[in-house]
Amino acid sequence: MVDRDSTIVFVEVKTRTDESFGPVESVITVSKKAKAVRAARYFLTMYNIEGRPLRFDVVTIILGQSGRPSIRHYDNAFAP
Repeated sequence: MVDRDSTIVFVEVKTRTDESFGPVESVITVSKKAKAVRAARYFLTMYNIEGRPLRFDVVTIILGQSGRPSIRHYDNAFAP
């Protein structure tokens, strides 16, 4: 996506039923971050949009047993 200030934003979305095995954010490992950065660089190269500001956000969704899901959005969750 593109933010209001023209920053290109890559978003990692993680959904879980619950957090019984730990916080959902913990599954965003160093390895997954590195893969996201490689994919973003490839995307920027393919579309010739290098040099623009970019950031990586994380959105977590916890569905829970009933009611509304819990959604958390972390702006600039990690840096390339």
